[in-house]
Amino acid sequence: MDETQEVSDLYQVIEASDDAWSVPIDQHPSPRPALSGHASPITDSLDAFFLCRYVDFIGPRFDMFDDAPRYFSTVVPQLALKDELVLLACAAVAARQYSLANEQNQHDHEQALKYYNAAINVLSKRLQNSGPDPAVFASCLLVAHCEMVESRATDWGLHLKGTGDLLKIHGWHGASSGLAQASFWIYCRMIILASLCSGKPVALGPKEWIPEGVFPDPATWKLESWQKKVVFLLGTVHDFWSRTPCDIDEHAMQFHVTRWKELEAELVRHQGQAPTVCSPICILPPNGEQNPFRSVHYLNGPMSAAWQMLHTAFLILTICTPCSPASRLSVLSSPDVTCQAQIYARQIVANSLANRCSIAWANAVQLLTIAGQCLVVELERQACVRILQEIQQKTGWNTRASVDRLGAVWENSWRYESCGRYSAVRKVDVGKLLYYTWLGEERSPN
Repeated sequence: MDETQEVSDLYQVIEASDDAWSVPIDQHPSPRPALSGHASPITDSLDAFFLCRYVDFIGPRFDMFDDAPRYFSTVVPQLALKDELVLLACAAVAARQYSLANEQNQHDHEQALKYYNAAINVLSKRLQNSGPDPAVFASCLLVAHCEMVESRATDWGLHLKGTGDLLKIHGWHGASSGLAQASFWIYCRMIILASLCSGKPVALGPKEWIPEGVFPDPATWKLESWQKKVVFLLGTVHDFWSRTPCDIDEHAMQFHVTRWKELEAELVRHQGQAPTVCSPICILPPNGEQNPFRSVHYLNGPMSAAWQMLHTAFLILTICTPCSPASRLSVLSSPDVTCQAQIYARQIVANSLANRCSIAWANAVQLLTIAGQCLVVELERQACVRILQEIQQKTGWNTRASVDRLGAVWENSWRYESCGRYSAVRKVDVGKLLYYTWLGEERSPN
Protein backbone atom coordinates (compact mmCIF):
# COMPACT_ATOMS: atom_id res chain seq x y z
CA MET A 1 0.00 0.00 0.00
CA ASP A 2 1.34 3.43 -0.91
CA GLU A 3 1.85 5.84 1.98
CA THR A 4 2.05 9.53 1.30
CA GLN A 5 3.62 12.06 3.62
CA GLU A 6 0.12 13.40 4.27
CA VAL A 7 -0.97 10.03 5.63
CA SER A 8 2.20 9.28 7.58
CA ASP A 9 1.86 12.57 9.47
CA LEU A 10 -1.38 11.32 10.99
CA TYR A 11 0.27 8.84 13.34
CA GLN A 12 3.50 8.02 15.15
CA VAL A 13 5.25 4.64 15.12
CA ILE A 14 6.83 3.71 18.46
CA GLU A 15 9.14 0.93 19.56
CA ALA A 16 7.28 -1.73 21.54
CA SER A 17 8.79 -3.66 24.44
CA ASP A 18 9.39 -7.38 23.98
CA ASP A 19 6.84 -8.41 26.61
CA ALA A 20 3.98 -6.46 25.03
CA TRP A 21 3.12 -9.38 22.77
CA SER A 22 3.06 -13.04 23.61
CA VAL A 23 4.09 -14.13 20.09
CA PRO A 24 6.41 -12.18 17.74
CA ILE A 25 4.58 -10.78 14.73
CA ASP A 26 6.51 -12.87 12.22
CA GLN A 27 5.78 -16.00 14.26
CA HIS A 28 2.09 -15.41 14.83
CA PRO A 29 0.14 -18.68 14.56
CA SER A 30 -1.17 -19.55 11.12
CA PRO A 31 -4.94 -19.81 10.56
CA ARG A 32 -6.49 -22.40 12.88
CA PRO A 33 -7.39 -25.67 11.14
CA ALA A 34 -11.03 -26.71 10.94
CA LEU A 35 -11.96 -29.77 13.02
CA SER A 36 -15.03 -31.78 12.03
CA GLY A 37 -16.50 -28.79 10.25
CA HIS A 38 -15.87 -26.47 13.21
CA ALA A 39 -13.07 -23.98 13.76
CA SER A 40 -10.65 -24.52 16.62
CA PRO A 41 -11.07 -22.38 19.74
CA ILE A 42 -8.43 -19.75 20.52
CA THR A 43 -5.76 -21.05 22.90
CA ASP A 44 -3.51 -17.99 23.17
CA SER A 45 -4.54 -16.04 26.28
CA LEU A 46 -3.89 -12.58 24.79
CA ASP A 47 -5.78 -13.38 21.58
CA ALA A 48 -8.61 -14.79 23.66
CA PHE A 49 -8.80 -11.71 25.90
CA PHE A 50 -9.09 -9.30 23.00
CA LEU A 51 -11.43 -11.49 20.94
CA CYS A 52 -13.77 -11.69 23.93
CA ARG A 53 -13.49 -7.94 24.38
CA TYR A 54 -14.30 -7.52 20.69
CA VAL A 55 -17.48 -9.58 21.20
CA ASP A 56 -18.48 -7.50 24.22
CA PHE A 57 -17.65 -4.00 22.95
CA ILE A 58 -16.97 -3.77 19.23
CA GLY A 59 -19.34 -6.27 17.62
CA PRO A 60 -22.48 -4.66 19.11
CA ARG A 61 -21.33 -1.24 17.84
CA PHE A 62 -20.96 -2.52 14.30
CA ASP A 63 -24.27 -4.40 14.48
CA MET A 64 -26.13 -1.29 15.64
CA PHE A 65 -28.68 -1.44 12.80
CA ASP A 66 -28.28 -5.13 11.99
CA ASP A 67 -30.88 -7.63 13.17
CA ALA A 68 -30.33 -11.41 13.10
CA PRO A 69 -27.84 -12.90 12.55
CA ARG A 70 -25.90 -9.80 13.77
CA TYR A 71 -22.88 -10.53 11.59
CA PHE A 72 -20.17 -8.66 13.47
CA SER A 73 -21.22 -10.12 16.82
CA THR A 74 -21.69 -13.74 15.74
CA VAL A 75 -20.35 -14.50 12.25
CA VAL A 76 -17.14 -12.45 12.37
CA PRO A 77 -15.90 -13.98 15.68
CA GLN A 78 -16.45 -17.45 14.19
CA LEU A 79 -14.47 -16.44 11.11
CA ALA A 80 -11.69 -15.25 13.41
CA LEU A 81 -11.19 -18.82 14.62
CA LYS A 82 -10.03 -19.92 11.17
CA ASP A 83 -8.94 -16.73 9.42
CA GLU A 84 -5.80 -15.02 10.72
CA LEU A 85 -6.67 -11.68 9.13
CA VAL A 86 -10.08 -11.52 10.81
CA LEU A 87 -8.60 -12.55 14.17
CA LEU A 88 -5.89 -9.88 13.99
CA ALA A 89 -8.39 -7.21 12.88
CA CYS A 90 -10.79 -8.09 15.72
CA ALA A 91 -7.96 -8.15 18.27
CA ALA A 92 -6.49 -4.88 16.94
CA VAL A 93 -9.72 -2.91 17.21
CA ALA A 94 -10.47 -4.38 20.66
CA ALA A 95 -6.93 -3.67 21.86
CA ARG A 96 -7.16 -0.08 20.60
CA GLN A 97 -10.44 0.45 22.41
CA TYR A 98 -9.02 -1.15 25.57
CA SER A 99 -5.93 1.07 25.54
CA LEU A 100 -8.00 4.23 25.07
CA ALA A 101 -10.51 3.30 27.76
CA ASN A 102 -7.57 2.41 30.05
CA GLU A 103 -6.28 5.98 30.08
CA GLN A 104 -3.82 5.13 27.32
CA ASN A 105 -1.53 2.98 29.46
CA GLN A 106 1.75 2.66 27.53
CA HIS A 107 1.88 -1.14 27.74
CA ASP A 108 -1.72 -1.41 26.46
CA HIS A 109 -0.94 1.04 23.67
CA GLU A 110 2.04 -1.07 22.56
CA GLN A 111 -0.11 -4.19 22.45
CA ALA A 112 -2.69 -2.41 20.33
CA LEU A 113 -0.01 -1.12 17.97
CA LYS A 114 1.48 -4.58 17.48
CA TYR A 115 -1.89 -6.14 16.69
CA TYR A 116 -2.63 -3.27 14.31
CA ASN A 117 0.72 -3.64 12.52
CA ALA A 118 0.24 -7.39 12.22
CA ALA A 119 -3.28 -6.92 10.83
CA ILE A 120 -2.01 -4.36 8.28
CA ASN A 121 0.73 -6.75 7.11
CA VAL A 122 -1.68 -9.65 6.58
CA LEU A 123 -4.31 -7.39 5.03
CA SER A 124 -1.81 -6.04 2.52
CA LYS A 125 -1.00 -9.58 1.34
CA ARG A 126 -4.67 -10.59 1.16
CA LEU A 127 -5.59 -7.54 -0.90
CA GLN A 128 -2.99 -8.54 -3.48
CA ASN A 129 -4.28 -12.09 -3.81
CA SER A 130 -7.93 -11.95 -2.77
CA GLY A 131 -11.10 -12.32 -4.77
CA PRO A 132 -14.43 -10.86 -3.58
CA ASP A 133 -14.06 -12.09 0.01
CA PRO A 134 -16.49 -10.40 2.48
CA ALA A 135 -14.10 -11.33 5.31
CA VAL A 136 -11.52 -8.97 3.81
CA PHE A 137 -14.20 -6.25 3.50
CA ALA A 138 -15.11 -6.67 7.18
CA SER A 139 -11.44 -6.64 8.20
CA CYS A 140 -10.86 -3.40 6.29
CA LEU A 141 -13.67 -1.77 8.30
CA LEU A 142 -12.21 -2.98 11.58
CA VAL A 143 -8.74 -1.70 10.69
CA ALA A 144 -10.24 1.64 9.59
CA HIS A 145 -12.03 1.83 12.95
CA CYS A 146 -8.63 1.45 14.66
CA GLU A 147 -7.38 4.49 12.76
CA MET A 148 -10.52 6.63 13.01
CA VAL A 149 -11.05 6.32 16.74
CA GLU A 150 -8.04 8.55 17.51
CA SER A 151 -8.19 10.82 14.46
CA ARG A 152 -9.91 14.09 13.65
CA ALA A 153 -13.13 13.55 11.71
CA THR A 154 -11.71 15.53 8.81
CA ASP A 155 -9.03 12.82 8.42
CA TRP A 156 -11.43 9.88 8.46
CA GLY A 157 -11.87 9.91 4.70
CA LEU A 158 -8.20 8.96 4.30
CA HIS A 159 -8.68 5.89 6.48
CA LEU A 160 -11.78 4.79 4.54
CA LYS A 161 -10.45 5.33 1.03
CA GLY A 162 -8.97 1.85 0.64
CA THR A 163 -12.20 0.23 1.83
CA GLY A 164 -14.17 2.28 -0.69
CA ASP A 165 -11.86 1.24 -3.51
CA LEU A 166 -12.26 -2.42 -2.50
CA LEU A 167 -16.07 -2.42 -2.53
CA LYS A 168 -16.12 -0.63 -5.90
CA ILE A 169 -13.82 -3.28 -7.39
CA HIS A 170 -16.06 -6.11 -6.23
CA GLY A 171 -19.39 -4.34 -6.77
CA TRP A 172 -20.77 -4.70 -3.25
CA HIS A 173 -23.82 -2.58 -2.41
CA GLY A 174 -26.65 -2.20 0.08
CA ALA A 175 -28.64 -5.08 -1.37
CA SER A 176 -25.78 -7.59 -1.43
CA SER A 177 -26.36 -10.58 0.79
CA GLY A 178 -24.77 -11.74 4.03
CA LEU A 179 -21.64 -10.24 5.56
CA ALA A 180 -20.96 -8.08 2.50
CA GLN A 181 -24.32 -6.31 2.89
CA ALA A 182 -23.83 -5.81 6.64
CA SER A 183 -20.33 -4.43 6.01
CA PHE A 184 -21.59 -2.13 3.27
CA TRP A 185 -24.12 -0.37 5.52
CA ILE A 186 -21.48 0.06 8.21
CA TYR A 187 -19.22 1.64 5.59
CA CYS A 188 -22.06 4.01 4.65
CA ARG A 189 -22.45 5.11 8.27
CA MET A 190 -18.71 5.67 8.50
CA ILE A 191 -18.45 7.82 5.37
CA ILE A 192 -21.43 9.95 6.46
CA LEU A 193 -19.83 10.61 9.84
CA ALA A 194 -16.49 11.25 8.13
CA SER A 195 -18.01 13.93 5.89
CA LEU A 196 -20.60 15.42 8.24
CA CYS A 197 -18.55 18.16 9.90
CA SER A 198 -16.38 18.98 6.91
CA GLY A 199 -19.36 19.59 4.64
CA LYS A 200 -17.70 17.62 1.83
CA PRO A 201 -19.58 15.08 -0.32
CA VAL A 202 -19.33 11.47 0.85
CA ALA A 203 -16.90 9.14 -0.92
CA LEU A 204 -19.79 7.11 -2.38
CA GLY A 205 -22.99 8.94 -3.23
CA PRO A 206 -26.26 7.55 -1.80
CA LYS A 207 -27.57 6.82 -5.32
CA GLU A 208 -24.81 4.22 -5.60
CA TRP A 209 -25.75 2.48 -2.35
CA ILE A 210 -28.72 0.61 -3.74
CA PRO A 211 -29.52 -0.71 -7.24
CA GLU A 212 -31.39 2.02 -9.17
CA GLY A 213 -30.55 4.46 -6.36
CA VAL A 214 -33.96 4.24 -4.64
CA PHE A 215 -34.60 2.77 -1.20
CA PRO A 216 -37.79 0.70 -1.62
CA ASP A 217 -40.51 1.28 0.97
CA PRO A 218 -42.05 -2.02 2.13
CA ALA A 219 -45.73 -2.42 2.96
CA THR A 220 -44.77 -2.84 6.63
CA TRP A 221 -41.54 -1.47 8.05
CA LYS A 222 -39.33 -3.79 10.07
CA LEU A 223 -37.02 -2.16 12.58
CA GLU A 224 -33.83 -3.02 10.68
CA SER A 225 -35.05 -1.70 7.32
CA TRP A 226 -36.46 1.46 8.94
CA GLN A 227 -33.09 2.14 10.58
CA LYS A 228 -31.20 1.52 7.33
CA LYS A 229 -33.41 4.02 5.54
CA VAL A 230 -32.59 6.57 8.24
CA VAL A 231 -28.93 6.14 7.22
CA PHE A 232 -29.90 6.45 3.55
CA LEU A 233 -31.92 9.62 4.19
CA LEU A 234 -29.16 11.23 6.27
CA GLY A 235 -26.73 10.44 3.46
CA THR A 236 -29.11 11.91 0.89
CA VAL A 237 -29.67 15.11 2.87
CA HIS A 238 -25.94 15.44 3.49
CA ASP A 239 -25.32 14.99 -0.24
CA PHE A 240 -27.84 17.77 -0.96
CA TRP A 241 -26.07 20.05 1.54
CA SER A 242 -22.51 19.32 0.38
CA ARG A 243 -23.37 19.77 -3.30
CA THR A 244 -25.32 23.01 -2.91
CA PRO A 245 -23.86 25.28 -5.63
CA CYS A 246 -22.36 28.59 -4.58
CA ASP A 247 -23.91 30.47 -7.50
CA ILE A 248 -27.52 29.53 -8.31
CA ASP A 249 -29.41 31.03 -11.23
CA GLU A 250 -33.21 31.30 -11.28
CA HIS A 251 -33.78 28.00 -13.10
CA ALA A 252 -31.41 26.08 -10.83
CA MET A 253 -33.02 27.67 -7.77
CA GLN A 254 -36.45 26.33 -8.78
CA PHE A 255 -35.00 22.83 -9.07
CA HIS A 256 -33.20 23.30 -5.75
CA VAL A 257 -36.39 24.37 -3.97
CA THR A 258 -38.33 21.43 -5.43
CA ARG A 259 -35.69 18.93 -4.31
CA TRP A 260 -35.55 20.48 -0.83
CA LYS A 261 -39.31 20.10 -0.44
CA GLU A 262 -39.12 16.47 -1.63
CA LEU A 263 -36.47 15.69 0.97
CA GLU A 264 -38.48 17.37 3.72
CA ALA A 265 -41.54 15.30 2.76
CA GLU A 266 -39.44 12.11 2.77
CA LEU A 267 -38.10 12.83 6.25
CA VAL A 268 -41.53 13.64 7.64
CA ARG A 269 -43.05 10.54 6.05
CA HIS A 270 -40.29 8.25 7.34
CA GLN A 271 -40.56 9.73 10.82
CA GLY A 272 -44.27 8.90 10.82
CA GLN A 273 -43.61 5.33 9.65
CA ALA A 274 -41.39 4.39 12.59
CA PRO A 275 -42.27 0.93 13.98
CA THR A 276 -44.10 0.98 17.32
CA VAL A 277 -41.04 -0.40 19.11
CA CYS A 278 -39.22 2.86 18.29
CA SER A 279 -41.60 4.90 20.44
CA PRO A 280 -40.17 6.50 23.61
CA ILE A 281 -40.59 4.48 26.79
CA CYS A 282 -40.55 7.58 29.01
CA ILE A 283 -40.25 11.37 28.73
CA LEU A 284 -38.96 13.39 31.69
CA PRO A 285 -38.73 17.16 32.24
CA PRO A 286 -35.38 19.03 32.40
CA ASN A 287 -33.30 18.42 35.50
CA GLY A 288 -31.59 21.73 36.25
CA GLU A 289 -27.90 22.18 35.47
CA GLN A 290 -27.24 18.44 35.20
CA ASN A 291 -29.59 18.07 32.25
CA PRO A 292 -31.22 21.24 30.91
CA PHE A 293 -33.09 19.27 28.22
CA ARG A 294 -36.26 17.23 28.23
CA SER A 295 -35.19 13.56 28.47
CA VAL A 296 -36.66 11.17 25.92
CA HIS A 297 -35.70 7.55 26.66
CA TYR A 298 -35.86 4.82 24.01
CA LEU A 299 -35.85 1.05 24.40
CA ASN A 300 -32.17 0.59 23.52
CA GLY A 301 -29.10 2.24 22.05
CA PRO A 302 -29.69 1.40 18.37
CA MET A 303 -33.16 2.98 18.48
CA SER A 304 -31.89 6.14 20.13
CA ALA A 305 -29.07 6.29 17.56
CA ALA A 306 -31.55 6.03 14.68
CA TRP A 307 -33.62 8.92 16.04
CA GLN A 308 -30.47 10.96 16.58
CA MET A 309 -29.44 10.45 12.95
CA LEU A 310 -32.94 11.29 11.72
CA HIS A 311 -33.04 14.49 13.78
CA THR A 312 -29.60 15.37 12.38
CA ALA A 313 -31.02 15.00 8.87
CA PHE A 314 -33.82 17.41 9.82
CA LEU A 315 -31.29 19.87 11.28
CA ILE A 316 -29.08 19.83 8.18
CA LEU A 317 -32.09 20.27 5.90
CA THR A 318 -33.21 23.25 8.01
CA ILE A 319 -29.90 25.10 7.62
CA CYS A 320 -29.94 24.23 3.90
CA THR A 321 -33.17 26.16 3.31
CA PRO A 322 -32.90 27.19 -0.38
CA CYS A 323 -31.76 30.76 -0.95
CA SER A 324 -29.13 32.71 -2.84
CA PRO A 325 -25.59 32.75 -1.40
CA ALA A 326 -25.88 36.45 -0.68
CA SER A 327 -28.99 35.97 1.45
CA ARG A 328 -27.85 32.82 3.29
CA LEU A 329 -26.92 34.59 6.53
CA SER A 330 -30.14 36.61 6.48
CA VAL A 331 -32.29 33.49 5.95
CA LEU A 332 -30.48 31.58 8.70
CA SER A 333 -31.09 34.53 11.04
CA SER A 334 -34.84 34.46 10.48
CA PRO A 335 -36.96 33.44 13.51
CA ASP A 336 -38.54 30.43 11.76
CA VAL A 337 -35.21 28.88 10.79
CA THR A 338 -33.39 29.61 14.06
CA CYS A 339 -36.31 28.26 16.13
CA GLN A 340 -36.55 25.05 14.09
CA ALA A 341 -32.80 24.50 14.15
CA GLN A 342 -32.71 24.96 17.93
CA ILE A 343 -35.44 22.36 18.38
CA TYR A 344 -33.54 19.71 16.39
CA ALA A 345 -30.18 20.60 17.96
CA ARG A 346 -31.63 20.19 21.45
CA GLN A 347 -33.20 16.85 20.53
CA ILE A 348 -29.85 15.54 19.27
CA VAL A 349 -27.88 16.56 22.37
CA ALA A 350 -30.65 15.55 24.78
CA ASN A 351 -30.70 12.10 23.16
CA SER A 352 -27.11 11.34 24.21
CA LEU A 353 -27.68 12.68 27.72
CA ALA A 354 -30.77 10.52 28.26
CA ASN A 355 -29.73 7.34 26.43
CA ARG A 356 -26.34 6.55 27.91
CA CYS A 357 -25.49 3.50 25.82
CA SER A 358 -21.98 3.01 24.45
CA ILE A 359 -23.39 1.63 21.17
CA ALA A 360 -25.21 4.89 20.47
CA TRP A 361 -22.46 7.05 21.99
CA ALA A 362 -19.83 5.66 19.59
CA ASN A 363 -22.05 6.85 16.72
CA ALA A 364 -22.87 10.23 18.23
CA VAL A 365 -19.68 12.30 18.21
CA GLN A 366 -20.13 14.01 14.85
CA LEU A 367 -23.89 14.36 15.33
CA LEU A 368 -23.28 16.15 18.63
CA THR A 369 -20.66 18.36 16.99
CA ILE A 370 -23.11 19.49 14.33
CA ALA A 371 -25.91 20.03 16.86
CA GLY A 372 -23.72 21.64 19.51
CA GLN A 373 -22.69 24.40 17.13
CA CYS A 374 -26.33 25.53 16.96
CA LEU A 375 -26.86 25.84 20.73
CA VAL A 376 -27.27 29.27 22.30
CA VAL A 377 -27.93 28.72 26.02
CA GLU A 378 -24.76 28.36 28.10
CA LEU A 379 -26.12 25.49 30.24
CA GLU A 380 -26.99 23.57 27.08
CA ARG A 381 -23.52 24.16 25.66
CA GLN A 382 -21.90 22.94 28.87
CA ALA A 383 -24.05 19.80 28.79
CA CYS A 384 -22.97 19.12 25.20
CA VAL A 385 -19.27 19.44 26.08
CA ARG A 386 -19.76 17.28 29.15
CA ILE A 387 -21.38 14.44 27.22
CA LEU A 388 -18.64 14.55 24.57
CA GLN A 389 -16.02 14.20 27.29
CA GLU A 390 -17.93 11.30 28.86
CA ILE A 391 -18.15 9.60 25.48
CA GLN A 392 -14.36 9.71 25.18
CA GLN A 393 -13.93 8.29 28.68
CA LYS A 394 -16.36 5.43 28.11
CA THR A 395 -15.87 4.49 24.44
CA GLY A 396 -12.35 5.70 23.64
CA TRP A 397 -13.48 7.93 20.75
CA ASN A 398 -11.33 11.04 20.52
CA THR A 399 -13.71 13.96 21.12
CA ARG A 400 -11.13 16.65 21.86
CA ALA A 401 -11.25 18.04 18.32
CA SER A 402 -15.04 18.25 18.54
CA VAL A 403 -14.89 20.19 21.81
CA ASP A 404 -12.31 22.54 20.28
CA ARG A 405 -14.50 23.01 17.22
CA LEU A 406 -17.49 23.94 19.36
CA GLY A 407 -15.45 26.42 21.37
CA ALA A 408 -14.18 28.12 18.21
CA VAL A 409 -17.65 28.44 16.67
CA TRP A 410 -19.22 29.69 19.89
CA GLU A 411 -16.46 32.25 20.37
CA ASN A 412 -16.94 33.58 16.82
CA SER A 413 -20.72 33.88 17.19
CA TRP A 414 -20.89 36.96 19.42
CA ARG A 415 -22.28 40.30 18.28
CA TYR A 416 -22.45 43.58 20.17
CA GLU A 417 -25.60 45.68 20.57
CA SER A 418 -25.65 49.21 21.92
CA CYS A 419 -27.48 49.51 25.22
CA GLY A 420 -26.66 53.11 25.93
CA ARG A 421 -24.54 56.01 24.86
CA TYR A 422 -21.22 54.51 25.99
CA SER A 423 -21.91 50.80 26.47
CA ALA A 424 -22.74 47.67 24.52
CA VAL A 425 -23.97 44.23 25.46
CA ARG A 426 -22.61 41.01 23.98
CA LYS A 427 -25.24 38.63 22.53
CA VAL A 428 -25.11 35.35 20.65
CA ASP A 429 -25.72 35.74 16.93
CA VAL A 430 -27.79 32.61 16.20
CA GLY A 431 -27.77 33.23 12.47
CA LYS A 432 -23.99 33.31 12.47
CA LEU A 433 -23.89 30.02 14.42
CA LEU A 434 -26.07 28.36 11.79
CA TYR A 435 -24.06 29.96 9.00
CA TYR A 436 -20.80 28.48 10.33
CA THR A 437 -22.51 25.09 10.61
CA TRP A 438 -23.73 25.39 7.02
CA LEU A 439 -20.23 26.30 5.83
CA GLY A 440 -18.69 23.17 7.40
CA GLU A 441 -15.48 22.84 9.38
CA GLU A 442 -13.06 23.27 6.50
CA ARG A 443 -14.60 26.53 5.29
CA SER A 444 -15.66 28.35 8.48
CA PRO A 445 -13.31 30.43 10.69
CA ASN A 446 -10.93 28.58 13.03
